[in-house]
Amino acid sequence: MRKTLLAAAALVFSATPALANDNAMIQAADDALAAAFNKGDTAAVGAMYAADATMLPGDNKLYKGADITAWWTGAATAITNLKLTVLETERLSPTYIREISRVEYDTKGANSVHANVTAVVVYKLVNGKWMLWTDIFH
Repeated sequence: MRKTLLAAAALVFSATPALANDNAMIQAADDALAAAFNKGDTAAVGAMYAADATMLPGDNKLYKGADITAWWTGAATAITNLKLTVLETERLSPTYIREISRVEYDTKGANSVHANVTAVVVYKLVNGKWMLWTDIFH
């Protein structure tokens, strides 16, 4: 019993620094996505999603595979100045991290609007690289 408690305590204390690193790591991934999108490289944005990823944007449709890149390509015609800000992360397992973030962008056109919405993303570790696996935003 004592060994079990010591092992559990070691796990809790060793996980705390990883959480701060997770925030920084996911923010860097978000920054890379926004930078690629803002320069019009929607293929690079699509490549940030795992092969088995699912995206659920505000249009209430479910996107997988190449349809995710196509969605981002369409979005590039309507929005600009994308910015993603990590609000919190939680390590779900050694290979999954859940992120809650703020998503900001401006719509294009004569009646431009600044949008400020939230997103929930699950990142999946694939071949040593963190990739978007589930992306929900409204």
